Amino acid sequence: MSQNAKQESPVNDDDMRPEYDFSRGLRGVHAYRFSKLSSDEALVLGYWQGEGFEVTSFAKSEIRDVKTPDFRLSRNGVEVAFCEVKSFQKDTWLEDQLKNAGPAELLGGLRPDPIFNRISNAVHTAFKQFESVNSSHELLNFLFLVNHDTSARPEDLDRVLTGCENPRNGLFDRTCAQFSDGRIREEKYKVDLYVWLDLLNGQIRSREYRVLGNPNTQQRVCDLLNVDLAQVKQFPPAA
Repeated sequence: MSQNAKQESPVNDDDMRPEYDFSRGLRGVHAYRFSKLSSDEALVLGYWQGEGFEVTSFAKSEIRDVKTPDFRLSRNGVEVAFCEVKSFQKDTWLEDQLKNAGPAELLGGLRPDPIFNRISNAVHTAFKQFESVNSSHELLNFLFLVNHDTSARPEDLDRVLTGCENPRNGLFDRTCAQFSDGRIREEKYKVDLYVWLDLLNGQIRSREYRVLGNPNTQQRVCDLLNVDLAQVKQFPPAA
Protein backbone atom coordinates (compact mmCIF):
# COMPACT_ATOMS: atom_id res chain seq x y z
CA MET A 1 0.00 0.00 0.00
CA SER A 2 1.19 3.54 -0.70
CA GLN A 3 0.96 6.16 1.97
CA ASN A 4 2.64 9.06 3.69
CA ALA A 5 3.07 9.26 7.44
CA LYS A 6 5.38 10.70 10.05
CA GLN A 7 6.42 9.83 13.54
CA GLU A 8 5.07 11.80 16.48
CA SER A 9 7.55 14.47 17.53
CA PRO A 10 7.75 17.99 18.90
CA VAL A 11 7.04 20.68 16.34
CA ASN A 12 10.54 22.13 16.58
CA ASP A 13 12.29 18.85 15.70
CA ASP A 14 13.51 19.52 12.16
CA ASP A 15 14.50 15.91 11.55
CA MET A 16 11.00 14.63 12.24
CA ARG A 17 9.00 17.46 10.71
CA PRO A 18 6.30 16.21 8.32
CA GLU A 19 6.39 17.24 4.68
CA TYR A 20 2.97 18.86 4.79
CA ASP A 21 1.67 21.28 7.39
CA PHE A 22 -2.03 21.23 8.25
CA SER A 23 -1.72 23.88 10.96
CA ARG A 24 -3.46 26.60 8.96
CA GLY A 25 -6.86 25.16 9.84
CA LEU A 26 -8.53 27.49 12.33
CA ARG A 27 -11.31 26.33 14.58
CA GLY A 28 -14.69 27.09 13.03
CA VAL A 29 -13.93 29.96 10.64
CA HIS A 30 -17.57 29.97 9.61
CA ALA A 31 -18.88 27.29 11.96
CA TYR A 32 -21.86 29.44 12.88
CA ARG A 33 -23.40 28.42 9.57
CA PHE A 34 -23.63 24.81 10.75
CA SER A 35 -25.78 23.50 13.58
CA LYS A 36 -24.72 21.00 16.24
CA LEU A 37 -21.06 20.82 15.22
CA SER A 38 -18.70 19.24 17.70
CA SER A 39 -15.51 21.15 18.45
CA ASP A 40 -13.51 18.61 16.43
CA GLU A 41 -15.83 18.94 13.46
CA ALA A 42 -15.56 22.73 13.70
CA LEU A 43 -11.77 22.41 13.69
CA VAL A 44 -11.83 20.26 10.57
CA LEU A 45 -14.34 22.59 8.93
CA GLY A 46 -12.02 25.52 9.56
CA TYR A 47 -9.06 23.63 8.17
CA TRP A 48 -10.75 22.84 4.86
CA GLN A 49 -12.01 26.41 4.54
CA GLY A 50 -8.45 27.59 5.16
CA GLU A 51 -7.38 25.35 2.28
CA GLY A 52 -9.79 27.12 -0.05
CA PHE A 53 -12.64 24.60 -0.08
CA GLU A 54 -16.32 25.42 0.14
CA VAL A 55 -17.72 23.22 2.92
CA THR A 56 -21.36 22.21 3.24
CA SER A 57 -23.25 19.72 5.34
CA PHE A 58 -25.97 17.32 4.26
CA ALA A 59 -29.60 18.41 4.41
CA LYS A 60 -31.85 16.75 6.98
CA SER A 61 -33.78 15.09 4.18
CA GLU A 62 -30.59 13.45 2.94
CA ILE A 63 -29.67 11.92 6.29
CA ARG A 64 -33.11 10.70 7.22
CA ASP A 65 -32.57 7.13 6.01
CA VAL A 66 -28.78 6.77 5.78
CA LYS A 67 -25.74 7.81 7.78
CA THR A 68 -23.76 10.30 5.70
CA PRO A 69 -20.25 11.78 6.03
CA ASP A 70 -19.92 15.06 7.91
CA PHE A 71 -19.08 17.39 5.03
CA ARG A 72 -19.14 17.95 1.31
CA LEU A 73 -16.08 19.70 -0.11
CA SER A 74 -16.24 21.82 -3.27
CA ARG A 75 -13.83 23.94 -5.28
CA ASN A 76 -15.20 26.83 -7.36
CA GLY A 77 -18.69 25.45 -6.98
CA VAL A 78 -17.74 21.94 -8.14
CA GLU A 79 -18.12 19.12 -5.62
CA VAL A 80 -14.85 17.19 -5.31
CA ALA A 81 -14.85 15.18 -2.08
CA PHE A 82 -16.60 14.03 1.06
CA CYS A 83 -15.07 14.28 4.53
CA GLU A 84 -15.84 12.27 7.64
CA VAL A 85 -14.47 13.25 11.08
CA LYS A 86 -13.72 10.62 13.73
CA SER A 87 -12.51 11.49 17.24
CA PHE A 88 -10.41 9.34 19.57
CA GLN A 89 -10.96 10.36 23.17
CA LYS A 90 -8.57 9.75 26.04
CA ASP A 91 -8.56 6.15 27.22
CA THR A 92 -9.89 6.25 30.81
CA TRP A 93 -9.77 2.50 31.49
CA LEU A 94 -7.25 2.76 34.35
CA GLU A 95 -8.69 6.02 35.69
CA ASP A 96 -12.14 4.44 35.89
CA GLN A 97 -10.67 1.58 37.89
CA LEU A 98 -9.04 4.04 40.28
CA LYS A 99 -12.33 5.85 40.85
CA ASN A 100 -14.09 2.65 41.83
CA ALA A 101 -11.25 0.90 43.64
CA GLY A 102 -11.52 -0.27 47.21
CA PRO A 103 -8.75 -0.12 49.83
CA ALA A 104 -5.64 -2.12 48.86
CA GLU A 105 -7.37 -3.38 45.70
CA LEU A 106 -5.09 -4.37 42.83
CA LEU A 107 -5.74 -2.48 39.61
CA GLY A 108 -4.73 -2.64 35.98
CA GLY A 109 -3.89 -5.86 34.19
CA LEU A 110 -3.22 -6.97 30.65
CA ARG A 111 -5.58 -6.18 27.77
CA PRO A 112 -5.34 -5.60 24.02
CA ASP A 113 -4.36 -2.07 22.98
CA PRO A 114 -7.72 -0.38 22.26
CA ILE A 115 -6.37 2.14 19.74
CA PHE A 116 -6.03 -0.46 16.99
CA ASN A 117 -9.70 -1.38 17.37
CA ARG A 118 -10.65 2.29 17.42
CA ILE A 119 -8.83 2.99 14.17
CA SER A 120 -10.23 -0.12 12.51
CA ASN A 121 -13.74 0.81 13.64
CA ALA A 122 -13.28 4.37 12.37
CA VAL A 123 -12.22 3.16 8.93
CA HIS A 124 -15.05 0.62 8.79
CA THR A 125 -17.82 3.02 9.80
CA ALA A 126 -16.44 5.81 7.60
CA PHE A 127 -16.39 3.41 4.65
CA LYS A 128 -20.10 2.70 5.12
CA GLN A 129 -20.83 6.43 5.31
CA PHE A 130 -18.90 7.11 2.11
CA GLU A 131 -20.60 4.21 0.36
CA SER A 132 -24.02 5.63 1.23
CA VAL A 133 -23.38 8.74 -0.89
CA ASN A 134 -20.41 7.83 -3.10
CA SER A 135 -20.77 4.14 -3.97
CA SER A 136 -19.34 4.67 -7.47
CA HIS A 137 -16.35 6.50 -5.94
CA GLU A 138 -16.57 9.31 -8.45
CA LEU A 139 -15.65 11.84 -5.76
CA LEU A 140 -12.79 11.56 -3.28
CA ASN A 141 -13.23 10.27 0.28
CA PHE A 142 -11.29 12.02 3.08
CA LEU A 143 -11.13 10.63 6.64
CA PHE A 144 -9.98 13.05 9.36
CA LEU A 145 -8.88 11.38 12.62
CA VAL A 146 -8.77 13.80 15.57
CA ASN A 147 -6.85 12.25 18.46
CA HIS A 148 -7.17 13.31 22.12
CA ASP A 149 -5.46 10.21 23.56
CA THR A 150 -1.83 10.89 24.51
CA SER A 151 -1.06 7.17 24.33
CA ALA A 152 -2.11 6.96 20.66
CA ARG A 153 0.25 7.90 17.84
CA PRO A 154 0.07 8.27 14.06
CA GLU A 155 2.27 5.19 13.78
CA ASP A 156 -0.74 3.26 15.06
CA LEU A 157 -2.61 4.31 11.94
CA ASP A 158 0.30 3.00 9.84
CA ARG A 159 0.13 -0.32 11.67
CA VAL A 160 -3.60 -0.76 11.16
CA LEU A 161 -3.50 0.16 7.47
CA THR A 162 -0.39 -1.84 6.53
CA GLY A 163 -0.29 -4.56 9.18
CA CYS A 164 3.41 -3.80 9.68
CA GLU A 165 5.12 -2.79 12.91
CA ASN A 166 6.63 0.49 11.76
CA PRO A 167 6.91 0.81 7.97
CA ARG A 168 8.00 4.43 8.28
CA ASN A 169 11.26 3.20 9.80
CA GLY A 170 11.59 0.07 7.71
CA LEU A 171 10.08 -2.39 10.23
CA PHE A 172 7.82 -4.62 8.18
CA ASP A 173 7.12 -7.33 10.76
CA ARG A 174 3.47 -8.33 10.39
CA THR A 175 2.38 -7.50 13.93
CA CYS A 176 -1.04 -6.01 13.11
CA ALA A 177 -2.18 -8.13 10.18
CA GLN A 178 -5.38 -9.09 12.03
CA PHE A 179 -6.50 -5.47 11.59
CA SER A 180 -5.14 -4.62 8.14
CA ASP A 181 -6.33 -7.93 6.69
CA GLY A 182 -9.58 -8.09 8.63
CA ARG A 183 -12.83 -6.37 7.78
CA ILE A 184 -11.05 -3.26 6.45
CA ARG A 185 -8.83 -5.23 4.05
CA GLU A 186 -10.61 -3.75 1.02
CA GLU A 187 -12.46 -0.89 2.74
CA LYS A 188 -9.26 1.00 3.62
CA TYR A 189 -8.52 1.56 -0.07
CA LYS A 190 -11.84 3.36 -0.51
CA VAL A 191 -10.44 6.21 1.59
CA ASP A 192 -8.31 8.49 -0.58
CA LEU A 193 -6.84 10.65 2.17
CA TYR A 194 -6.29 9.93 5.86
CA VAL A 195 -5.44 12.85 8.14
CA TRP A 196 -4.23 12.40 11.74
CA LEU A 197 -4.40 15.40 14.07
CA ASP A 198 -3.22 15.31 17.70
CA LEU A 199 -4.97 17.59 20.19
CA LEU A 200 -4.41 18.15 23.90
CA ASN A 201 -6.98 20.13 25.89
CA GLY A 202 -8.41 21.42 22.64
CA GLN A 203 -5.06 22.67 21.36
CA ILE A 204 -2.92 21.23 18.56
CA ARG A 205 0.03 19.59 20.33
CA SER A 206 1.89 18.25 17.31
CA ARG A 207 1.94 18.69 13.59
CA GLU A 208 -0.73 16.96 11.61
CA TYR A 209 -0.24 13.83 9.56
CA ARG A 210 -1.74 12.76 6.30
CA VAL A 211 -1.79 9.32 4.74
CA LEU A 212 -2.61 8.67 1.11
CA GLY A 213 -4.48 5.39 1.24
CA ASN A 214 -5.76 4.76 -2.28
CA PRO A 215 -2.91 4.31 -4.78
CA ASN A 216 -5.29 4.83 -7.71
CA THR A 217 -6.17 8.39 -6.67
CA GLN A 218 -2.89 9.67 -5.23
CA GLN A 219 -2.14 12.01 -8.10
CA ARG A 220 -5.68 13.36 -8.07
CA VAL A 221 -5.50 14.07 -4.33
CA CYS A 222 -2.06 15.67 -4.63
CA ASP A 223 -3.21 17.91 -7.47
CA LEU A 224 -6.26 18.99 -5.45
CA LEU A 225 -4.17 19.79 -2.36
CA ASN A 226 -1.17 21.19 -4.27
CA VAL A 227 1.15 18.42 -3.03
CA ASP A 228 4.08 17.02 -5.00
CA LEU A 229 3.44 13.29 -5.35
CA ALA A 230 7.19 12.69 -5.73
CA GLN A 231 7.60 13.85 -2.10
CA VAL A 232 5.05 11.36 -0.75
CA LYS A 233 6.62 8.53 1.25
CA GLN A 234 5.97 5.17 -0.43
CA PHE A 235 5.44 1.97 1.53
CA PRO A 236 5.07 -1.51 0.10
CA PRO A 237 1.47 -2.79 0.03
CA ALA A 238 0.21 -5.03 2.80
CA ALA A 239 0.47 -8.71 1.89
